[in-house]
Amino acid sequence: MEEDNTDDLIQRLGNLFESIVPSTEMEDYPKEALPLGTWVRSKTHNKLGVVTDAFYGDLDKNGTKIIIYSLFLLPAKSFIPDYRESPEQFYMSNEYEYDIIAYLMIKPVNIKKMMSYLGGKILV
Repeated sequence: MEEDNTDDLIQRLGNLFESIVPSTEMEDYPKEALPLGTWVRSKTHNKLGVVTDAFYGDLDKNGTKIIIYSLFLLPAKSFIPDYRESPEQFYMSNEYEYDIIAYLMIKPVNIKKMMSYLGGKILV
């Protein structure tokens, strides 16, 4: 019974990720945005994550378009939840460019590879 729930969770996580990863046609992706897979820290949630999408949002007071990033945020403790405690969850968030810290000195993650790794029994 527990394995069925785990398989269902893995399937739902995979479906969620497929819906948030932009298609290979990135014509709407802002040219000045961080590359997909860039490691970032969300100041709002104080969590490490990766950029999964970017788009233009509001205008700032100077009339410049503000970039909003979609982030896949990781649990603070570990990739592998400890079910003895209340496990922290993966989290999706949209953050203004001013609310993230980008780690440009680290090579960006291959997002599809990361999700296949997460979907491959790591949550069991």
